[in-house]
Amino acid sequence: MLRHPDQLAALRADPVSISTALAELLRYDAPVPQSTFRYACEPVEIGGMTIPARAQVIICLAATNRDAQRYAQPELLHLGRAEVHHLAFGHATHFCLGAALGRVEGQLALGALFRRFPRLRIAVPLEELYWAHGDGLVLRGLSELPFMPGSALAR
Repeated sequence: MLRHPDQLAALRADPVSISTALAELLRYDAPVPQSTFRYACEPVEIGGMTIPARAQVIICLAATNRDAQRYAQPELLHLGRAEVHHLAFGHATHFCLGAALGRVEGQLALGALFRRFPRLRIAVPLEELYWAHGDGLVLRGLSELPFMPGSALAR
């Protein structure tokens, strides 16, 4: 949301829409951009290339969440987007058991943050933020996110 101040302002103006916004945020920039390793059970042809049986593959979940056949303007963050069915929590037998808890935690955290610090601003330029992969591959998140409670950082 820091790269999209118009969307952040709209969400602050209407905090009731936090659950809808959270679904769009998870679609747009999920903390798990790819799956753990999978193996092809049989040869599979994708985009003119054949993946041989027993080959190790990684599925890019982030790409599925940006599918132009599924979402209008998938590269845009639109916190009011209706019908967001992202794969940020996986799918089917690989669906995250903690998805419901994660949604509730996200909604409560954003709501509390906006109420407690209505003028919260990032304390460093966005380019200085460091994204880490805690487990080496699958999870992704900021190593730290310094904020100032009130005044805006001059840009």
